[in-house]
Amino acid sequence: MKSHFGAEYPAAIVDDGGRFELASETRWERRYGDESKKRWRVISRFMDGSAAITFSELARDWDSWDDRERQSFCSACSWLHKEKDFPQILRYLMRHGDCCTWSAIALSVATHLPQEEAFSRLSNVLQAGGLEASPNIAQGICLTKHPQAEPLLRTHLMALWADPRLWEDDKFCNDIAFAAMCSINHLIEVGAPPHEFEEQVRALSRHVCTNNREFCPTHLGKYFPWLKDPPAVLNS
Repeated sequence: MKSHFGAEYPAAIVDDGGRFELASETRWERRYGDESKKRWRVISRFMDGSAAITFSELARDWDSWDDRERQSFCSACSWLHKEKDFPQILRYLMRHGDCCTWSAIALSVATHLPQEEAFSRLSNVLQAGGLEASPNIAQGICLTKHPQAEPLLRTHLMALWADPRLWEDDKFCNDIAFAAMCSINHLIEVGAPPHEFEEQVRALSRHVCTNNREFCPTHLGKYFPWLKDPPAVLNS
């Protein structure tokens, strides 16, 4: 860890050209950052072995944890992927978690459970998790490479596009519009031709919410080069 994050670890890390001091610590994670610059890094304590847990311990203790500890664990647990009981942990979390849990572990489910099982579990919670919480779950579905991933993601995009909140402004980000943008990205990743979504992407690139407009070139610019010079803002 010191060779990767610098000699000061764990009191501070050097990452992406910047030095970040330890700001807070939980049982499962360390949070590094600079409040004034609003730059943060979160490091799983499973990476350096300063945290450990088995499936039996998780099943015993999960109900006693509050929401903050559950979310911290789910955010950090991908670094347990080499443990033989990691698939059991994922299955338990899918059964006993909520939309925040499913969103945090979706990529691990997609890559560490058998394809059919992963697709079934993620597709079952795609709608249950709520449209706003769906981007990570949709990304997990994409990563399964299941033959039914494309039609499921198309149906999901249609639901997002029909949501009346899609074009509302937001002081940070319109979650429905962000989920729609991510769904388009995942559809292209599973093989759908980009030109099918040209009209929708143009509309999203003119979204009334500033951050939604700025997210479009980052997530879709490689498929739609004109996003470097987006059109005028749509009226809400």
